[in-house]
Amino acid sequence: RLKWNGIEVETLQADKKLKVEMYYIKDYKTVEKPYEGHYLHSKIEVEGKEQTVQFYKGDYIIKTNQAENQYLIHALEPTSADSYFAWNFFDAILQQKEYFSPYVFEDVAAELLKTNPDLRKRFDAKKAADEKFANNAYAQLLFIYQNSPHYEKTHNRYPIGRAIEAF
Repeated sequence: RLKWNGIEVETLQADKKLKVEMYYIKDYKTVEKPYEGHYLHSKIEVEGKEQTVQFYKGDYIIKTNQAENQYLIHALEPTSADSYFAWNFFDAILQQKEYFSPYVFEDVAAELLKTNPDLRKRFDAKKAADEKFANNAYAQLLFIYQNSPHYEKTHNRYPIGRAIEAF
């Protein structure tokens, strides 16, 4: 689709780790009925995080010094009304693939709270501020899981990175 619209696309010639900014989809709304075969997303909220990501030979590189930059920005910035994300091309990122079993994770969660003071502080603050959370054991385990090294790092991560360093 990018090539159809005049965007020059290169491919990475070898596997490489790059420092990039990645977006995580924090929230969005979706229409109830499809439009032109798509369930459009709107009111998209993202959080950008700098991280080192493994890219592979054949992954696309798109430079932003092109004549068709306006199209490029509208298509690839997830919060744009006409972005590929808004038109639900990347909905697979919204589906969590890895989960935990509460009876298995309880001991791991207890150990995580014991060895991670920052997590413990955030957990206790959430329990104190949210009565519903304080009375829901599964929600508590989910919070610990989502803030642990076991959580799926690519869940809700937009599949396009913005290079921070030259490649």
